[in-house]
Amino acid sequence: MAMKKLRVDELKPGMVFNKAVYIDMNNILVAPMVPLRDEDIQRLVKWGIEEIETAGDVIKQVEPEKKLSIKEEVSKLTKLAESPQAGGHAERNTSEVFDTMLHLTEDVFEKVRNGAGYERDRILDSVSEMIEAVRGNKNGILDELTREHEGKYLYILGVGVAMLSAVVGLDIGYGKHRLIPLCAGALLHDIGMVRVPSYITDKKGKLTPEEYNRIKTHTIYGYRIITKELDLGEEVAAVVLQHHEAYDGSGYPRKLKEDTISVFAKIVSICDAFMAMTRKRSYRDEHLSYHAMKTILSGASRKYDPEIVKVFLKNLAIYPVGSIVQLSNNAVGRVISANPQLPLRPKVAVMIDEFGDRLEEEKEIDLQEQSSLFVKKPLSKFILKQILNE
Repeated sequence: MAMKKLRVDELKPGMVFNKAVYIDMNNILVAPMVPLRDEDIQRLVKWGIEEIETAGDVIKQVEPEKKLSIKEEVSKLTKLAESPQAGGHAERNTSEVFDTMLHLTEDVFEKVRNGAGYERDRILDSVSEMIEAVRGNKNGILDELTREHEGKYLYILGVGVAMLSAVVGLDIGYGKHRLIPLCAGALLHDIGMVRVPSYITDKKGKLTPEEYNRIKTHTIYGYRIITKELDLGEEVAAVVLQHHEAYDGSGYPRKLKEDTISVFAKIVSICDAFMAMTRKRSYRDEHLSYHAMKTILSGASRKYDPEIVKVFLKNLAIYPVGSIVQLSNNAVGRVISANPQLPLRPKVAVMIDEFGDRLEEEKEIDLQEQSSLFVKKPLSKFILKQILNE
């Protein structure tokens, strides 16, 4: 499909293209059907970029959204929060986003496994839409990641790592041109597994040293798939190649260390570790989110970049959104919002009161305001099901 160039000084806020618009061959500016924002244009001007590329056409011009004052924003958010349908609608949306990305990931893996390749733009456009979903409802997405999902472990892991990477990248302040390669690399970080024999990847039980060495080759296979079969560029390929490198140089395949590792790969490494520890596999039970966070914190400055660990901790906290906790009065609830300033005092939706009775409606408690209460311990979903007799 022929690409055409457009001058940046001809762009206007509100332009909508029917195909993705690229800054260059590796970096997307806006996805199809997404209005161009004034911030996007100003960023291009700031970077000294004079032309962009697209295979599409401008199909409409929408009126840019009027910027609200802080007071107006607060009023808008308050009304949204008070809407009786707000919670259910958000939950459906996050489930739909997860399922859509799960089906895409499975499709890509299976097509590559069978040598059919995959349309580059379809991957990038889907990743772009996922990023906007995370931007619009971070807590809903984090809550979704704690739920049980049907499907193959490898695909569920990829979607979870991509969503967590989007959370971290957004907090760092990345624009779309950096978020898309970061999240595409996160989504497909294990794509090389399609070249590893299935008797190893599907094995129930501990791998032998020889089998583990075969597993390690997935990073090299993945790099080749990203560059030669999917044409997703070096930034994405570096994530796939380096996501098992360690900050102290003890990782693989090249034993890179510190700043020789791609910053995107450093982010994906932490997100991958967290998701792998909190998902159930055939040969072990899931770790609690709490213990997964403790494990990552213990690896800060050794296995993981300590600065990125700080960002990760800020967004997920010691008790991540969606995790189940028992309070000091024996009530049981679900964490609905982390507190970056006081990570041990999140907001909790109580499901079972201090007397052991299940509440018809969850009761929200902000532990920052309830000084007499604190988190006694985290609980596994298995324990919660036993308490609820499910």
